[in-house]
Amino acid sequence: MSETPVGLGGRLRDSQGFTQFRESARMALDTLVAHKLRSFLTILGIVIGVTAIVGMTSLVRGLDESIVGDIKEIGANHLYMRKWGGRIVAGEREFLRLERRPEISEADVRAIEREVPTIQNIDVMLGTGPFPVHRSLSYGANETDEDILGVSEQYPIVSAADMASGRFFTASEVRNSARVVVLGQGVVDVLFPHIDPVGKTIRLGGFTYSVLGVFEEQALLLFGQTKDDRVVIPYTSLHRDFETGAEMDIMMVMVPTSADAVDDTRDEVTFLMRARHNLRPGEENDFDIITQSNFLDLWDQITNSIFLAMIVISSIGLMVGGIGVMNIMLVSVTERTREIGVRKALGARRRDILWQFLIEAVVLTGIGGVFGVLIGSALGAGVAKLIDFPVSLPLWSFALGVGFSAAIGIFFGLFPASKAANLDPIEALRYE
Repeated sequence: MSETPVGLGGRLRDSQGFTQFRESARMALDTLVAHKLRSFLTILGIVIGVTAIVGMTSLVRGLDESIVGDIKEIGANHLYMRKWGGRIVAGEREFLRLERRPEISEADVRAIEREVPTIQNIDVMLGTGPFPVHRSLSYGANETDEDILGVSEQYPIVSAADMASGRFFTASEVRNSARVVVLGQGVVDVLFPHIDPVGKTIRLGGFTYSVLGVFEEQALLLFGQTKDDRVVIPYTSLHRDFETGAEMDIMMVMVPTSADAVDDTRDEVTFLMRARHNLRPGEENDFDIITQSNFLDLWDQITNSIFLAMIVISSIGLMVGGIGVMNIMLVSVTERTREIGVRKALGARRRDILWQFLIEAVVLTGIGGVFGVLIGSALGAGVAKLIDFPVSLPLWSFALGVGFSAAIGIFFGLFPASKAANLDPIEALRYE
């Protein structure tokens, strides 16, 4: 008696398995073609769900890359200090607790300048809190409304803000609370179309300010606002002309002498501020020092929440599609009862029938997944082209969409496939 070599037997089994899969897939496609409208309506939910996954992923990933790039552009070694910031507030009670913290004062700024030798540059900013200073600007008949930022003469160095024309204000103008302003290119385009704004005077919140210069154009999104919308005046002028209390939270921007000095600078500033605010050991800081990593951690929390919401919303469409697949597969089992009986009578095993209907369900949802990927990618690219929104189309989002759709086919196709596999062949042959 001859024996089949083990290796050859394994190859034969693999070949038979592939042939069975190919035949099951072909039968599934034939069934889909024979019932085009029914198949389309069945996979519509899958298409919507996968479209949502791919489309939203492309938008969120694009926004994420843009924001992360902006955060890194601000300055990898910068330290930001304010009475509170760089965190997600849990509720009104926590917000009110943080708002009751003492303000960062100019005396704190001067003490840090004197006593922390590892700081190379330090800037003072007003109008960066949760209540921005929003005022009207006008020149002749042209008018716009913008947020006003008060800074020191160190702002161009600390924020890497280059001048396109004119100049920035000096330390003397800051000390004297001069009514001078430097504008972003977007504001200039509104107030001074085809006119050189340098040397002109504008009405800013009821006061007359002289335009000293214009920032270079920077069409980069920074948390929803373009840098070209900047209206920058001395922080002393902002304090004098527009103080309303809640808007006057001081934020300090500190640039250490080197990247290696960031941690030491933060520790020295923390020690000094705790001493100035008379905080006891173990008592919580009544100020926040924020680094680039804090910004990135905060943004990660936001994007993770968005991704979770995206998965939940998309899953609804996929679940609806999966229920539709199960319903249609049960109808298909009923319609093909005699066919199943004939196959079993001719020697088809239970698992052959099971795989036939399971593969049919996976092919059905897989086609929906592919269409969803294509439509989602097209929507993402269309949004990017229409509104100049940053979009990223990672390959893993395509695999995620198709993988989800295939998993839905397996999960919701298992019951109809099992029902078909367990049919009694004699009863199936008698079915009319």
